[in-house]
Amino acid sequence: MPAPVYLFTGFLDSGKTSLIKDTLQDKSFMEGIDRTLILCFEQGEVEYENDFLDQHNAFIEFFDASTELTVEKIKELDTIYHPSQVFIEYNGSESVSELILSGMPSYWPLVQILTTVDASTFENYINNMRSLLYEQLKYSDVVICNRCTEDTSASLLRGNIKAINRRAQIFYEGMFGEPAHLKAGILPFDKNADVIDIKDDDYGLWYMDATEHPDDYNGKTIILRGKYAEDLPGYEHSFIMGRQAMVCCAQDTSLCAITVTGVNVKEMTKNMWLEIEGELKTVPIEGGGKTLVLYAKRANAYNPPTDEYVYFS
Repeated sequence: MPAPVYLFTGFLDSGKTSLIKDTLQDKSFMEGIDRTLILCFEQGEVEYENDFLDQHNAFIEFFDASTELTVEKIKELDTIYHPSQVFIEYNGSESVSELILSGMPSYWPLVQILTTVDASTFENYINNMRSLLYEQLKYSDVVICNRCTEDTSASLLRGNIKAINRRAQIFYEGMFGEPAHLKAGILPFDKNADVIDIKDDDYGLWYMDATEHPDDYNGKTIILRGKYAEDLPGYEHSFIMGRQAMVCCAQDTSLCAITVTGVNVKEMTKNMWLEIEGELKTVPIEGGGKTLVLYAKRANAYNPPTDEYVYFS
């Protein structure tokens, strides 16, 4: 069986080792895993105690430089340890090697790249070491912003991370790994603005929040941008507008949609991109609960964004 490889990047003492140790203690993640091999390219303040490794049937190999990891070395390690999974704790001052990104053997496939960010030092790093931070973030699937306090600026973190890597999922954690509670919240828009203008990159976050808290948006004026996705048979002034969220690949997507009413659908075509401004109203749905309908005040053609997919961070 192939051993999936998880790459952990981030600056020294940004929380990589702590994240790996937390993962090893996550029973749901570790279900079915017999042996974990950790390849460590950097050692910070947090250590892997021998008792901890023994308890979780984990083994560790230390490296001084990324050039020491070769296909031949991987084959040797696989023969010695027969791991069920591999964690690579990378050196935050090095660019990720081409071997790890695209040359891993089929029995050690790279499946996810996770980057830890210390929120308390992020602004300093982004201002003074942007090129190094760029190398860490540009391939990341998941970015964990840890050591957040209530005064941490989620917009500073998210804006800079998304400028480097739009598809990365971002999570915010407090000082001890708990979900962060930020004074300004983590949404990149103001739900209490006179007009809530949802930018292209923020559609997924808005959709998720609106689905969970429809009453928060009842009576609010909003600007949304999306595709004419579906007709509503029998309705001349209503249609379904939305954007596709990537589930696992471009061939596997789901529609994040909302009903729009108060427009002339004869002036629109399937898959046409639109910018709609209007008022949101909650309506009951069968089986209980509520959903939102957008009562349009204006509808304009809109140039599609460079990346049409929806992301939820």
